[in-house]
Amino acid sequence: MARPVLILVPAYRCESTIAETLISIQQQGPALEQIREVIVAEDGTRDRTAEVARSVWQSSVPLNIRVRSYNCGEYANVNFAVDQFPPDIEWFLILHADDVAKPGWLDILLQRIAAASDEVGVIGSSYDTFDDSGHTTPGENEPKDKLVIVPGTPQAVTDALKMGCWWHISASAIRVSAYRKVGGLPKIMQQKGDWDFMLRILAGGWTIQHIPQSLMRYRMNPIGSSSLNFLRHTDMSETMTVMGRFAWALSPAELFELHAAAAWTLCRRMAGCVIRGDLQRLLWAFPVLGCVGASFYTCLANRTAPASKRMAGGNISPHPSPPTGS
Repeated sequence: MARPVLILVPAYRCESTIAETLISIQQQGPALEQIREVIVAEDGTRDRTAEVARSVWQSSVPLNIRVRSYNCGEYANVNFAVDQFPPDIEWFLILHADDVAKPGWLDILLQRIAAASDEVGVIGSSYDTFDDSGHTTPGENEPKDKLVIVPGTPQAVTDALKMGCWWHISASAIRVSAYRKVGGLPKIMQQKGDWDFMLRILAGGWTIQHIPQSLMRYRMNPIGSSSLNFLRHTDMSETMTVMGRFAWALSPAELFELHAAAAWTLCRRMAGCVIRGDLQRLLWAFPVLGCVGASFYTCLANRTAPASKRMAGGNISPHPSPPTGS
C-alpha cells in the first residue's frame, strides 16, 4: 500500500525540461510504487508543459496535473499546492520541473523518512549543477551511511545566518506539519526563499537532516531568466529582509559584521558597474545600499522589541521566536 507520501513537481516555463524530470522520477524503480501520487503544479505558463508531462508519464502511480489560470510565483505556487494536499499526507518530496533525479534518490529519501523521529522536519541532500552547454559541477559524494543532523536550536539559526543557505528545496523531503507550522515558503521572495524557510524550520525547533551525497542534477538557469533580479540586486535586499526577521539570533557585533560584508559586496558591484558602463545596475545599487544601512539599525531595534511588534515580511507573522529553552 502506498505511503502517505507524494512527489510535488513545481513547473513554470518547463515545456523543454519537464520530460527529463518526469522520466527520471519513473526510473526510480520499485520505490516509486510506495508514492501515493505525483503532482505537477503548473504555474500559469500557458505553454505545453502539461501536455508534455501527460505524454511521457507511463507509471501506474497517478499523475495529477494542476494548471493555475495565472502565474503566482514559484514559492506561492508551492504553498497553494501544499494547501490542497489530501489530509493524510505526512511527507512530500519536491523536484522542480527543470531538475533531474539521480537513480536511488527516491529510495534513499523514503528510507530516511521511515527512520525519521518526530522532530525531523526536513531532509535534504547534495546535488550536481549543470547547464545547457554540458558543463557539470559535482556535489558531495560521502559514504552512503553518513548523515549530517542539525537540531533546531538558536545556535543553529545563528550559524545559518552567518554561513548562508546550505539547504536546497529541490530534491528534498519535507514533513507537511512542519511546513505548515512555520508558514510555508515566503510568497514575496524570489532568491532567498530557501534560506528563509530553512531558518524558520530551525527557529521552530525542527531538525534538518542533510545527506552528503549528490542525489539530483540541478539545472543552472541562464542569467537572462533572472535579469531583473540581477539588475536590482534582489539578492541583497532579500538578505536584509531575512536579517531583520532573525535579528534576535545575532549579537550587535555579528549584525554589524554581516551588514558591513553586504555593503562591501554592493560597493564592489558598483565599481564593476562603473568599469563596464552599466549605469542602470549602478543606479539600482544606491537605494539597496541605503537599505543595508537602514536594516542594520532596524535589526538592532528588533533585538529588543516586544515579540508582538516584531512583524516579519511576506506571509509570516509575527517574527519567529527562539525555540523554547533559548
